[in-house]
Parts: sequence; structure tokens; C-alpha cells
Amino acid sequence: MSKRRHAHTDHQTETGPSAADAAATAEQPQAATDVPEFDVKPPVDAPASSPDGSPEPESTSVAPEAAERMALQRERDEAQDKWLRAMAELDNLRKRTRREVADARRFAQADTLRGFLDVLDNLERALQSTVPAADTGAPDPFRDGIELIRQRFRTVLQDLGVTPIEAQGLHLDPLVHEAVGQLPREGAEPGTIIEVAQAGYRLGELVLRPARVIICA
Repeated sequence: MSKRRHAHTDHQTETGPSAADAAATAEQPQAATDVPEFDVKPPVDAPASSPDGSPEPESTSVAPEAAERMALQRERDEAQDKWLRAMAELDNLRKRTRREVADARRFAQADTLRGFLDVLDNLERALQSTVPAADTGAPDPFRDGIELIRQRFRTVLQDLGVTPIEAQGLHLDPLVHEAVGQLPREGAEPGTIIEVAQAGYRLGELVLRPARVIICA
């Protein structure tokens, strides 16, 4: 009976380690599941910075907006420049038109006044053909009437801006004088006007008729 008990003990000894190993093996997967899990996120790139350490400005949408703003400003400047040029041209056109109209009126007036000068010349000739009252000793109503008409005519021409051209005793000026003859004259310099054959007149700066003169030879 002691042999049978000893054999049973040996059998437990041989099978004991196998049971313990089985239990340990069964517990290993459970231990692995008890390890805590952590969420791992991919690294995020830090914003780029300039050499001095300051972050560089974002250029994704700023560059297109700046380019569009510059284009609009350029279009505005071009439009403003065209407008200023157009206004300057319009102002020059207005001035040129006013000047041309004034010149046309002055030239038309000059043509009319030249006809009046012929009438004044005839009055001058009529007076020269009569004898002054101082020479006859008696009044001459005809001569006095012509003299009044001539004076009135000169006054009207002066009111219209017509003035006589000075000539007697001056040196010949080709712009306003026309030499029709030469005569020697003692005490006078050559080229000096010694006689006025026909009076000259001007309208402002416009010469209606040059003075026809005789100069010293």
C-alpha cells in the first residue's frame, strides 16, 4: 500500500509543472491586453521663420490681392492721365477757337475800316482844295462844314480803335512806313522822313495802311 501512495505522489509531481505552465501560458495574452494605448499624431511642421527669428508672412492669398490692387491703381492712374490730357487739349482748343474768332472779327473789321480811310482821304483832299478863311478874311461855310465832318470822322475811327501812325521826322520803319520817294534835305539825316504823302493808320497792333512817306536821300 505504501508503494501505491508513493506512485501516486510521483504522478502528481510529474504532472504539477505541466499544469502550472499551462496556467502561465493562458495568462500571458491577458497581460498583453492590459498595456495602455496612446494616440500617436503625425508631427506638425512649425511655421517658417526668417533668419532673425520672426515668422515669415503668409503669401498664399496676399500676393494675388496685392497684384490685383496694383493693377487697379495702374488703371486708375492711366485713366486720370488720359482725363487730364483731354482736359488740357479741350482748354487749348477753346483758347485757340477764341483767338481765331477774335482774329477773324478783327480782320473783317480791318477790311471795313480800310474803306473808311478812303473817305477820310477824300475829306482831306477837299480841305486842301479850299482856301483857308485866314487867307480870304471871310468865313467859308463849305470849308467849315468839311472840317466838321472830318473831325467827326476821326473821332469815330478813334472810338473804333483806329490810331494814326507817326511818321514825320522819324527814321523809316519798313513795318509801318512805305517810302515813295527820296529828296535831299539840308540838316536831315539820310533815311529820315521829311514828308508824309499819305497818312497811315493801325488797329491796335494791326497795320491798316502804312504811311507813305518821302525820305531824305
